[in-house]
Amino acid sequence: MDSNNPYEAPASAILDVQGDTGLPVFRTSGIYIATFMGSILAGGWVLAMNHDALGQHDLARKARWSGLAGIITVVVLSLLLPEKIPGVVYLIPQMAVVSYWLKQTLQGDAIAARVAAGLPMRSNWVAAGIGLLAVLALMAVAVLVVAIAIYGFGVEFA
Repeated sequence: MDSNNPYEAPASAILDVQGDTGLPVFRTSGIYIATFMGSILAGGWVLAMNHDALGQHDLARKARWSGLAGIITVVVLSLLLPEKIPGVVYLIPQMAVVSYWLKQTLQGDAIAARVAAGLPMRSNWVAAGIGLLAVLALMAVAVLVVAIAIYGFGVEFA
């Protein structure tokens, strides 16, 4: 409102509310925290929760399946690549994929607009909890696979 016109609308953040449910979403920092703590599986799940809150249910489904496909890819690569490769080599591409998803789906812009408008956001602690739950789920699957290999097929690890 640069002029003294009393009838001019005040400047405000513009939100695309077509399909927006009004539910709080995670900040980009929360998405990165979940991905860092719980792999691409947790990052995909948090991205999907944001898409659901923004009313983008098709993208939410794609984010969940992409997270699952991403963790399967990471596990397969970790089995195929030499053991000398440090763990950070697996983490960096996961973070890059999440950043790419944020830019491609314009979710980053929607999050920034919500922050600028002062709308409520989800806690980063919830994102960290989702990351820890994803790690626990992955560990349970790993223990189950090892138990089946040992007791079901008689595999001996040397």
